Amino acid sequence: MHAAEAANYALVATIILLAAHVAQLLVKKRNRQGPRVAEPTSTFLENAAPVLIVFASVTGTTRALAARLRDALAKEGRTSIVVDASKPQLDPWDELLNGDSKDCAVLVSTVHGGLAPEPSRRLLVEELDDIAADHRVGQGALRGRRFAVLGCGSTAYDPKVFCTPARICEKTLRKLGAARVASTRLDDTEDSEAMYAAWEKRVVSAFSRPQIRGESKARKTIPKVSRVSDSSDDEEAPKKSVTDVEDMGAVLGDKEDEVKTKGPKEMTTPSQAKALKKEGYKLIGSHSAVKLCRWTKHQLRGRGGCYKHTFYGITSYQCMEATPSLACANKCTFCWRHHKNPVATSWKWKADSASMIVAEAVKLHVAMINECKGIPGVLEERWREAHTVRHCALSLVGEPIMYPHINDLIGELHKRQISSFLVTNAQFPDAIRTLRPITQLYVSVDAPNKVDLEEVDRPLFSDAWERLRESLVILREKKQRTVARLTLVKGSNTGDMAGYAELIALGEPTLVEVKGVTFCGKSDASDLTMANCPWHHEVEAFCRELADQIRRDHPQCPVYEVACAHKHSVSVLLARVDQLKGPQGWNTWIDYDRFHELERAYTETGAPFTVQDYAAPCPGWALLGAAEDGFDPTDTRMYKKKANGKSR
Repeated sequence: MHAAEAANYALVATIILLAAHVAQLLVKKRNRQGPRVAEPTSTFLENAAPVLIVFASVTGTTRALAARLRDALAKEGRTSIVVDASKPQLDPWDELLNGDSKDCAVLVSTVHGGLAPEPSRRLLVEELDDIAADHRVGQGALRGRRFAVLGCGSTAYDPKVFCTPARICEKTLRKLGAARVASTRLDDTEDSEAMYAAWEKRVVSAFSRPQIRGESKARKTIPKVSRVSDSSDDEEAPKKSVTDVEDMGAVLGDKEDEVKTKGPKEMTTPSQAKALKKEGYKLIGSHSAVKLCRWTKHQLRGRGGCYKHTFYGITSYQCMEATPSLACANKCTFCWRHHKNPVATSWKWKADSASMIVAEAVKLHVAMINECKGIPGVLEERWREAHTVRHCALSLVGEPIMYPHINDLIGELHKRQISSFLVTNAQFPDAIRTLRPITQLYVSVDAPNKVDLEEVDRPLFSDAWERLRESLVILREKKQRTVARLTLVKGSNTGDMAGYAELIALGEPTLVEVKGVTFCGKSDASDLTMANCPWHHEVEAFCRELADQIRRDHPQCPVYEVACAHKHSVSVLLARVDQLKGPQGWNTWIDYDRFHELERAYTETGAPFTVQDYAAPCPGWALLGAAEDGFDPTDTRMYKKKANGKSR
């Protein structure tokens, strides 16, 4: 044997002997310590401090899930303290660092730009980051503590910032030495109930027993195969997320389901469909809906019509409220639909035919009219007339102009002699540009500047402000009636009159509708209160000032004057003098039969027509300042009794 080989054998033998000696020492040490006895679960639950459940919510999702987690832990005998990060009653980080609590669950939503909700941002991101950066605390300050993170967001926004606050929070807690027991990201464009249930099960299981040795170590992971990420330590590359091993069964099941359902998917998830149906929506196909408006029922009983009756002469009890797209590109703070509908920036679902949607919408609407016969006070003649739909308000929920066959749908309405009132949120300028003539086109102008627009509309598009401005420029090219619709929210979007004037001058719409926001009751989806709702006289004053501002700042722009008002709706109408004011007064009403004649000629021969061609005189009771306050005198106004017994 060569000398070199002998030396190698000797070295190997020495290493083996050393390893054996170290192993013997470790066994002796473990024997001296005795076997590790786990604390009984019952004793642990009796002595354990409450679990800290911290949530940050925008539309109420994480608030509701935090309550569910609290109840689930309570069933297992574990108490909890739920902390709203926007207004915490205690500092959860101080409690984890210096208090008795050892377990914490963080549920955080995501807002525009991939940020945590503004009121909660300081606690969830900045304060936690300050602790991690404080050399006096140390990176192992939370060793021995356990945490779970649930992120809620939407990949309809920029996928690169999907659930960023949850990822940052998780990374910081792990940096401080806390042990992660569960982490999941929920996407509100998908039905994520199963994902939440799996997360909750892991959290409850972990927090219902003592911490075990090795729990603070990083969990084994494998490449993600689901559309919903489960955790990631790489803050710069959120797309490379991973899935916990115990989730693989559910994940693979999801993958199999995706394979079975090839092609475009349904727009609404089962939970969204359930929520919409619960609120009275009649769903049509996979992405459309119809609902009976309360003003339809009011006018059926002879108790007055909506503001469109006052401003434009529609018959409220012959008006159908519908939408061909439940999805929207905004999550407006004042949306009275409470965000139970999907969101998206483009159409990615299967599309039902326009003829089917219109036929089914009319059928369902008439069925709801039939059900109204038993309502006390319904007038027989109006009930019979209501079976003939004459108007369609495409403003139910979502963004109707997203529907890829919107022009076909409008054509189907017009074939049935049904007028079209379409409201768009101005996020799809190309669709507005190619839109065929309709009875009246609305563009929502929800804020006078970019900062306010992002705060009020919470848009999915990062260039929402630019899209609004482009849409208004396109509006100027339309020959038929156009409307800029302003919804005033006190303390939010009412302070920049010059900004509104500039936008109106940009689009030169036929009409400017200004309405005070309606308080529709408390909702987790919005923090609006009655204090945000303007009084009618405040809306009147706003309109007069807006008309003056346009005249001063934009002398080249058409002159606007206050024309009509509907006090019940806290709504006031500005109209262009050059288009709708004649020698006998205002002509804001519409000759619907004439419109259909003109539209049919346009379809057949391309003959153009303009606003004035189908304008009709407005009655005196509809004008601002009239004693009737915009209430049709042929009806009987009913006054509700206030709590103090007085009527209004």
